[in-house]
Amino acid sequence: MKLTFECLDTNDAVQRVVYERAFYAAFARVTGNRLIRALWRWDEAERRLATRIPYEDQVVFVGRDERGHIETVIATNVALRKFQSAAFGFEPPADVAGCCEFLTFFTVRDFRLSVKLRFWEACFAELRQRGLHLAYATTAARLLPIYRRIGGDVLAETAVDGEARYFLSFSLDRHWMRRTGRAHAAGPLIVKPIYSDTPALNDD
Repeated sequence: MKLTFECLDTNDAVQRVVYERAFYAAFARVTGNRLIRALWRWDEAERRLATRIPYEDQVVFVGRDERGHIETVIATNVALRKFQSAAFGFEPPADVAGCCEFLTFFTVRDFRLSVKLRFWEACFAELRQRGLHLAYATTAARLLPIYRRIGGDVLAETAVDGEARYFLSFSLDRHWMRRTGRAHAAGPLIVKPIYSDTPALNDD
C-alpha cells in the first residue's frame, strides 16, 4: 500500500472531525483499558476521540491512503505547556527546549511493521526540521518491544490500577531505521513538503 505523509491542518474544523473519528475507530475496541479511557476525551455519541492537549500545541502527522483516507497517525505535543505523561505520574523535563511528547500513535488498519517504521522515520525527520531533538512518550508493556526497536529508552516505570506503564525517551537524531529489501517491498511512503522550501522525500 502506498501512503502519503503529511501534517494535519488542525485549524480546519472538518479535518479535525475526520481525524478524531479515525482516532476513535482505532481505539473504540479497547474497551477494557481504563487508563486510556481516563487519559483522553471520548465523545461516544459522535464517535470522536481527542487528547487533552490543545490543538494549538500539537503537530499531528497523518499517513493517507490513495483515496485520501487517514490510515496512520502520530500526534505530537510540541509546546509542552501541558504534559500528557504527567497523568501517569511522570515528570516533564526541567528544560523543554528541543523536546516534544508523542501523544498517540495508531493505525486504522493493521499494517505491516515495515510500513509503520517508515512512517515513524518520516515523523522523526520532520520533527528534526522543526528544531526538536528529543521526544518523550508512555506505553504499555505490549508495545514496549516495538518502541525499543525504534530507539526508545526506558526512563521510568510505574503501575496504575495494576497496569504497567513505561516512560520513554527517543533521540530524534538517532538513525535507527534499518533499510532492507524486505522493508522496501511494502511500497513507498510519499512525503509531501510541509514547509514551502522543503523538497518532497520519496522512499524508492
